[in-house]
Amino acid sequence: MMIGLLCVLSMQTLAQGDDGFKRYLHPNGKVSSEGVLVDGRPEGAWKTYYEDGTIKSSGRRTDFLLDSVWTFHAPDGSVTSTITYHAGRKNGVTRKWDAQGHLLVEELYKDDHREGNTTEYHASGGIMRVTPFVNGVEEGRGTAYAEDGRVVELTEYRGGVLRKRETINRIDGNGSKQGPWKAFHTNGRVKWEGSYVDDKRNGVFKEYDAQGSLKNMTKYDLDQVLEGAGDVTLLDIRNTYHANGKVATVGSYGKDGRKEGLFRSFDGEGRATGAAIYRNDRVMSEGSVNDVGALEGPWVEFYNTGEKRAEGAYSAGKKEGEWVFYYREGAVEQRGRYQIGLPSGQWKWFYPDGAIHRVENYRKGREDGTSEEFDEQGTVITKGEYIDGLKDGPWFYEVGDHKEEGAYKSGAKDGPWLHTFDNGRKAFTGTFVNGDPHGKCKWYWPNGQLKLEGRYSAGMEQGDFNHYDDLGNLLMTIRYKNGGVLRIGNEKVPQPEGL
Repeated sequence: MMIGLLCVLSMQTLAQGDDGFKRYLHPNGKVSSEGVLVDGRPEGAWKTYYEDGTIKSSGRRTDFLLDSVWTFHAPDGSVTSTITYHAGRKNGVTRKWDAQGHLLVEELYKDDHREGNTTEYHASGGIMRVTPFVNGVEEGRGTAYAEDGRVVELTEYRGGVLRKRETINRIDGNGSKQGPWKAFHTNGRVKWEGSYVDDKRNGVFKEYDAQGSLKNMTKYDLDQVLEGAGDVTLLDIRNTYHANGKVATVGSYGKDGRKEGLFRSFDGEGRATGAAIYRNDRVMSEGSVNDVGALEGPWVEFYNTGEKRAEGAYSAGKKEGEWVFYYREGAVEQRGRYQIGLPSGQWKWFYPDGAIHRVENYRKGREDGTSEEFDEQGTVITKGEYIDGLKDGPWFYEVGDHKEEGAYKSGAKDGPWLHTFDNGRKAFTGTFVNGDPHGKCKWYWPNGQLKLEGRYSAGMEQGDFNHYDDLGNLLMTIRYKNGGVLRIGNEKVPQPEGL
């Protein structure tokens, strides 16, 4: 008892007094933490320990906030993780290890949100999975690898939701290749693709250059080449030359001699002068590409009938900066900015006569902020706000002969909604929960008479729904249970067995 009391007194004594270096103790007398106090708060280098004296964590604080790299240990002293902080938030690389010291994962953070690639590792040290993050949620293409380095899965995420998963390059228990296989250039583009059956090529195999243009197609039947296969359309890559022997153009042609895909042009000194993309011998867009074949700099896109469709710039293959889209007749249809290939900031749509049609705001490719739509006379017919791509808060619409007003929550109607006719009379009143009608709902005729009334539960009709004519006379009553019709007027409706 006396020993415990002395320990408590020691902790209290050490915790009091002026600022400066302080050391705090566990009840067993071992140091629990140590560092400098400024104005009574931790500042500078600090360490914490387990009760047996083993280091538990160490790092620094700047302006009293976590800063630089903090290291965390297991009770046996092995490192479990390192986290990079700035101004009290995760900013930079976070790494985690298992009990055997194998690196498990590397994550990049920006202001406490994962940003960029998260990389997971096999125990052997090879990469197991790479998943891209934007503002804390999965966004873009992810890749999974086998221990021998094979790409075995491609995933596509949007807004934190898995939209697509493709399983490739699989080997069965006998070591034989099975199903779809792909190989990749160093720039990430597909180098070749095809399918295997019991380690033998089967079906069409395609080969591409580093710019993504099709070089060759061959059809196999269990590793035997099928000559003259009808569904193999080979594009022929051809060069033209300047008088001095330098390449003038590089592009692909179909068997009928029509241009198809990306064409690049060069001057007499071998410098790239431009590029164009063809479809069925028609120019669909033109501009320039960089050294790895990605679209770069100003580009113009065309309708298949030849009229200009859009113009703007690319950076490393992604739209960047201001883009303008046109109607076939030449008037501006919409304009706005891209950032890393995603719509960003304010975008405007126009009617053919130049009047504003719609104004929206984007952040990282998603609607974010106020959205307004106008009719051709300039009257607002839709207005509301998006948050991260989802409608949120009050909205209203002009729809034909009536107006709708209410609120959204995370993209779904939520709370009371009111529809009114042009004459100001009610057209509908009701309440929504998570997008579904819930509770009493009423519809009205333009003269104010009740047209229909009934009750919903989580989007399903429950009980009597009464229908009236425009004079207020009851026309029909339909009774529901969980959305199914039980009775129409006095007539029972036969029910499925078990209902």
